[in-house]
Amino acid sequence: MPKLDALLVPTDFSPVSRAATKWACDLAAQLGCHVHLLHVSSGGASEDLRRELLQQLHQQVSPEHELHLTIDYDVRLGTPHHEIVDYARQHQIELIVMGTEGRSGLAHFALGSVAERVLRTAPCPVLAVKSDVARESAKILFESVGADRHDEETEPYSAGVELIRRAVSLRATDVHLDPCEKNQVLVRMRIDGRIEEYCRLDTRVASQLIQQLKLASHLDIAEPFLPKEGRVQLPVTMSDSEVRITTCPVADGEAIALRILARDSVFHPLTDLGLSAASLAVARQMLQTDEGILLITGPTGSGKTTTVYSMLEVLSRDQRNIVSIEDPVEFVVPFVRQMSVDVRHGITMTQGLRTLLRMDPDILFLGEIRDSDAADIAMRAASSGRHVLSTLHTRDVAATVTALRDLRIDNRSVAANLAGIINQRLVRRLCCDCKQQSEVDDRARAIFTEYAIPVPSVLYRHQGCDACRGTGFRGRIGVFEAATASSEFVAGIARGNTEEELRQVVRSAKTPSLTYDGLLKVSDGITSLDEVTSMRWTMLGNEE
Repeated sequence: MPKLDALLVPTDFSPVSRAATKWACDLAAQLGCHVHLLHVSSGGASEDLRRELLQQLHQQVSPEHELHLTIDYDVRLGTPHHEIVDYARQHQIELIVMGTEGRSGLAHFALGSVAERVLRTAPCPVLAVKSDVARESAKILFESVGADRHDEETEPYSAGVELIRRAVSLRATDVHLDPCEKNQVLVRMRIDGRIEEYCRLDTRVASQLIQQLKLASHLDIAEPFLPKEGRVQLPVTMSDSEVRITTCPVADGEAIALRILARDSVFHPLTDLGLSAASLAVARQMLQTDEGILLITGPTGSGKTTTVYSMLEVLSRDQRNIVSIEDPVEFVVPFVRQMSVDVRHGITMTQGLRTLLRMDPDILFLGEIRDSDAADIAMRAASSGRHVLSTLHTRDVAATVTALRDLRIDNRSVAANLAGIINQRLVRRLCCDCKQQSEVDDRARAIFTEYAIPVPSVLYRHQGCDACRGTGFRGRIGVFEAATASSEFVAGIARGNTEEELRQVVRSAKTPSLTYDGLLKVSDGITSLDEVTSMRWTMLGNEE
């Protein structure tokens, strides 16, 4: 087929039209062309009706197609065949794809049908997808699109929930809605750590979707100019997911961020997180400690929550009383008494910690150390004989000590109470279905030699296939730097050694750095060398 730049799919939302839409999107994906999805309504012209019809149009397209294709959605009022032909002329459409129930091809359409009239007057070729092909495609469509899977009798359709459902199906961890030009809202998703444009919504559709999300999160919709945070109440069919919402007023309107946590991505055995044999032994040693503070560190989105919950699950097997104070509770777990910060009702992080310390805890989990008060009370809890776990945003193990000092924690207190520090990042896994072998060139050989890692006989690089959506990567794995509070490290903290001096102590103890651990995963064929060397935390050429 010759190259196409734009194709049009008129739809009346019937199963045959839905299947024709999927067929057209598959074709557009192969040819790299622009898709126009159009519905012509003969009903009223109210804004509510137009918004509802635009939502239904977005519902016709699978998450994968909406992520990778450029699609324009439009609703017009008038006579269907006239509007379809006019649209094709105005947008220089080169092919129109329509579903048909005709049994003997296009020549046997019933006289006066929309398809036949479009065929007679269209400025471009018209391709009919017959009913037998359509029904088979419809089956595939209904199995892949979440909107057609839920029980409408018990679960009313919500565009906001549908967006989350599609994000979960794409393994997205975050969804961003940001106002942009031309009265549109840009929808992006973070998939395997990378931000990708998903689609653009008409402002009227987006505003309705945002209102639905706010109502599902019990946020005050009467105050659009104040930042807000909450938890989206999901239907029963999505009970394995948790979604946090943050709203923020911006220059052109309101921005929305959704953080998605799926149960199957949060609870993992420690052996499945990506810890090397050495780091796993260090982590298990930390968990055997009955007191002191264990810090899981790294930037936002580095997998700290997964690591902490996995460690708490291990600790829960010893019949110990585990309590937590989180802002907010990221995921409800049955083996932890979880308290959520609620400033409106007087429950601050500090007040919550004080309350939990009176509940006879063996293990205390502090969701995140964000300020001096939280850091101080966490250290006090550790010094009183409790085992404390918490998270902190830091670059590496040595930088964690600097962060605690910045929070005005005394060196002697840190040295006395620190049980260990785990710093981590996430790298993308190579897709097992399409990764390809590559030769070990001089650059790769020099990098492995610099880190005293045996040079592998072969490396792997990303290729791209349907299973990984053409990216060459599927899923992520942790990269770790794990250090116990050794006597030399603790002594250096107590003496007030600088961050660089402490880093040298960590390296001299043969603790693998993030870069070293990443290179081990390259050597094992889990990820690619380019993936590791492109990370900002990579210290290639900067480590002793």
